Amino acid sequence: MYPIQLNLCDKQVVIVGGGKIAWRKFQGLIHEDCRIDVVSPQFHEGFTSKQWPSSVRLLYKDYEADDIAAADLIIVATDCSDVNDRVVRDATDSQWVNHTGDRHQSDFFNTLNVRHDDMTISISSSGQSIRKTQAYAKKIKAYLKTLEEDIHE
Repeated sequence: MYPIQLNLCDKQVVIVGGGKIAWRKFQGLIHEDCRIDVVSPQFHEGFTSKQWPSSVRLLYKDYEADDIAAADLIIVATDCSDVNDRVVRDATDSQWVNHTGDRHQSDFFNTLNVRHDDMTISISSSGQSIRKTQAYAKKIKAYLKTLEEDIHE
């Protein structure tokens, strides 16, 4: 895997799924300058608890191939393996796909990012273990806080 940061300005992102994992992915994208469609017949309460800007569309429906036709980046995050596999098959070679349930069907993985001042530290287990990644992030945050306290003393 080749670690990069993506400029999503003016890109179309489609998240297929409306549950907890889709919500987590959405939270990482909402502050980017991109258009986001989330396709699901049902949504995690986080999606529906707020009014989103016009660049976000919650599409209350079952997935259809047309939903990803204009997508640059696709996140597959449903609890139905048949739907997830269908999204991967429907994607074109020029579309980047993250299948959250099967790293072997993914073009990329998200990193967990620790932001501190003007720094971004990215941590990844290459899709192996989100818990391990979260544990490392927690330790890095604590370490950075300690460094900051030392600097201010």
